[in-house]
Amino acid sequence: MFQIQQPASTSHLIPAIAIARYTAAPAAATVTAAKSLQESIRDVLGSGYETFLQGSYKNDTGIPDLNDVDIVALRRWTTSTFFTGTIATSPISWDQIFREVQNALEASYHYRGKTERGDKCIKVSTNFKADVIPAVRIGDVSTDPIAVYSFREQRERKNFPRDHYANNVRKQARTVDAYKPTVRMFKRWARNWFPWTDTAPSFYVECLIHSVPDDKFSSDAAASFLLVGDYIVNKLNRNSVIPSVAGDKDILMSSEWDPAKFEAFQAQLAGSVNLVARAFNATLSTEASQYWRQAFNE
Repeated sequence: MFQIQQPASTSHLIPAIAIARYTAAPAAATVTAAKSLQESIRDVLGSGYETFLQGSYKNDTGIPDLNDVDIVALRRWTTSTFFTGTIATSPISWDQIFREVQNALEASYHYRGKTERGDKCIKVSTNFKADVIPAVRIGDVSTDPIAVYSFREQRERKNFPRDHYANNVRKQARTVDAYKPTVRMFKRWARNWFPWTDTAPSFYVECLIHSVPDDKFSSDAAASFLLVGDYIVNKLNRNSVIPSVAGDKDILMSSEWDPAKFEAFQAQLAGSVNLVARAFNATLSTEASQYWRQAFNE
């Protein structure tokens, strides 16, 4: 249990521009460029594939300098035999599917010489770093889950990108549009405190914030940071269940977000929540702004 200094009032003198610095999303032009990249790859792969964005760009939870785009390439007429227990009439291996996607990209002058096979994706290096993730159906082509493949683990995994998106939309509505700015704020906080480490991956931070009760979110983003942060610090521990946004798994386990890394995240957050509480108690806007920036390690 961490001791959090409670602010004397819910009002504060933190400048709006200082708060907006951490809730900011990528520029509209950047989002448009990401969508254009997805559409270009859709055209290259042809009608045999359904392509769509997933991840932070799709969910509007990315920070401004986000440069990674996740694009699912779902093979329309191929069904996972592993998850359905069926027998394929025209079997195709995951190696063949990955080669098919990569060869199609390499046949385009836009992407020739810019692709590389990764563990679960074909990496494409353009102005964005795009991960094109081959996938096959489990049920209907329009519904989750879908199956993706890890060469490192040598197994198929279920993926729920559309359920993730839909649940984020519902959370955003329930919190009167306070949820997504709060996610971006915590992602920025995590990036500032844990740069170049895997202590707090973006996906797990998003799941964590999604798991916090709706009544902890406020139209005042600084209050959201204080309330959500206090909940994470004092109501959760390494034995808590933190569901993914899609609700398909518990992310707080050694095979996902290692509990020791979560505790490092939690301990650092406790200090930042106390700094934000000081910002709320400050009697000068310069003092409030200083505590606020310190909370974000700036």
